[in-house]
Amino acid sequence: MSNGPAFLHALPAYLGGKRQLCPVLFALLGEAIEHDRWHGMTFVDPFMGGGSVSLYAKAAGFRVLCNDLALRSAVVGRALIANSSVRLTQADVAAVLREPSERYPRLAEQEFCPGVFSREHAQPVDRALYWLHAGQIPEPRRSLLTLLLVKWILRLQPMSMLRGTDARAAAGGDYDRVSPRRVGHYLRSRELLAPAAWWELTREVNLGVFAGEGEVHQQDAFEFLGSIEGDVVYLDPPYPGTTSYEKEYAVLDCLLEGRRYDASDFSGRTPPLDELFHACRHIPIWLVSLGNASMAKEELIDSISRHATIRRLVEIPYRHLQSIASEEKNVRNREYVILATR
Repeated sequence: MSNGPAFLHALPAYLGGKRQLCPVLFALLGEAIEHDRWHGMTFVDPFMGGGSVSLYAKAAGFRVLCNDLALRSAVVGRALIANSSVRLTQADVAAVLREPSERYPRLAEQEFCPGVFSREHAQPVDRALYWLHAGQIPEPRRSLLTLLLVKWILRLQPMSMLRGTDARAAAGGDYDRVSPRRVGHYLRSRELLAPAAWWELTREVNLGVFAGEGEVHQQDAFEFLGSIEGDVVYLDPPYPGTTSYEKEYAVLDCLLEGRRYDASDFSGRTPPLDELFHACRHIPIWLVSLGNASMAKEELIDSISRHATIRRLVEIPYRHLQSIASEEKNVRNREYVILATR
């Protein structure tokens, strides 16, 4: 496991996750609100994604209102933000991996094998999906088990990228066609079939269950912002000029919901940031993070300043994975973190 609070290990390994950014975000927030006032204040996260900021806010004592349109993210909220006491047992995991007594859909095996999964990896995915969709598992246990399945699926692929171009070759044992940097990962992925590997991931999920207050919504971000009140809002919309989550995690969306999402407007050339900031005008304290791929710092400052007073801006260098960004681009990459008040 990497460094950081243990509870963050419960989260899925999503691209663009903010677990490393959390200390910076909450240090900035401490400049606007004393730490001893955080307990009981409401923290709003309309683009929850992988859930790191919402979970960090819950651990810091905030009441958390989190939201995401996709089920792959909403289950994180139901499992860890809205849930403060229920944890998974070995019996829970064994039950969701057992072979059903009746015929059941084999979506992973039929649609994503061998392009994403080997046959031996696809089979437990399909068994788990059958039980998760059967309507027999109550919340929050169902979301905890779904989160466990998502973590397991992402762990199968190098860098948790489900669109790996050499997955098909690896599934067929043709390792000469697999990138040397990924061969070891594919070979070790067989170890994830063992019950001990499932239980290790289960223990990680359980680390994210602790006392606190939170609720999760699954709707359009603008609709969500128009329906809630809060003291602090964290705005982390999809970054323009980067790979969209809808494309990267289309396999998860098909498996969990039987659908594919269109790319968010925020991933396009003209993201509706002005409309987003306007939708937050009823919330007094803002934290904003955005990359510089398609928006200059001055442009972002001007956009926010039309709606709020910028208290602080921090530039943080960051690197994309080598497989999706050149060294030249990584040298230029910056993430802007802004504290603003109304």
